[in-house]
Amino acid sequence: MIDSADFSQKLGLISRNVEHTEAFLARGTLAFHLPGFLLPVGYRLLKSRHSDEYRIITTDDGKPYTAYAVKLAFHKEITFPHGAATQVMVWRTPRAVHQRVISGFPQLFFQWLLGEYDIAVSDSEQTGDGQRFWLRMIDWAFTMNYQISVADGTVGEEWQLTPVGSYAELEERWITFAWGYDRDVHPHRRLVISKT
Repeated sequence: MIDSADFSQKLGLISRNVEHTEAFLARGTLAFHLPGFLLPVGYRLLKSRHSDEYRIITTDDGKPYTAYAVKLAFHKEITFPHGAATQVMVWRTPRAVHQRVISGFPQLFFQWLLGEYDIAVSDSEQTGDGQRFWLRMIDWAFTMNYQISVADGTVGEEWQLTPVGSYAELEERWITFAWGYDRDVHPHRRLVISKT
């Protein structure tokens, strides 16, 4: 658990947001369509040409502004031999004017992520908002009959996956096990949602 992420401070101030959005656009982007998500006029959903970073961008006083950003990382070490996706950066603007546009996008993007890659793993560092998002997605995943597991990388060379049978079990046993402030332990414990 962390209080704030570096990218949150970079995107949180309008002037810095504009600067980082301009740099993101300058590196090259492609239009991205997320099935089931309709953007109003004045907003674009873009993917970086050079990384797995996605942003909802609009303009603020004629300058580009990021309203939502998410970056993905792919790995196999936790779910070997299967690949998994992790959202290593998630940020949403606190500005009220953009909330109607980005409301519901995080959940829809996460559902698309699972549809594309089958397995999602939580990041090693999360804010309170990140933890609450994962708890919502785990609750949803249980309704979809997906497999929820706790991954423990503190027990040896390989990650140990333990299935979680219900949301009640998650609350009673696994939340404090997986999330906490011990830098020697908690970055090596993750939550896993798998479609299979």
